[in-house]
Amino acid sequence: MLAVKLLFGFGILNIMSVSISAAILDNIFPTIMQQFYKFAPFQEGYRFSVEDPDGNAKRDEMGVILNPGTPEQELVVMGTYSVYDEKTDTETITMYTADKEGYKPRYMIKNRKLSANALKSAAG
Repeated sequence: MLAVKLLFGFGILNIMSVSISAAILDNIFPTIMQQFYKFAPFQEGYRFSVEDPDGNAKRDEMGVILNPGTPEQELVVMGTYSVYDEKTDTETITMYTADKEGYKPRYMIKNRKLSANALKSAAG
């Protein structure tokens, strides 16, 4: 009988510790809200999109299977991800392609501020 009580008590403690650690992890790693995450598989591949709730980061990706069912079949992944830095008012955008030739990124950095000269020329 003592063994059953100990086993039952251990089970309760185990469930409580899992619940508490899940709550701690939720604070550390906030769950992605459904409105900011989209995944759409289709027969030839998939489309994926995720966005930071604050709007400071975004990722879009599409994967397509080329030549399905043949010896030349391959997966090609194309996408972009961007990060906005509020301190410098700069957005960094990376466009990439990944295929049998490897990962090929292209970078673009945008400064969202208008320079003083640009403002002067726009004012006339």
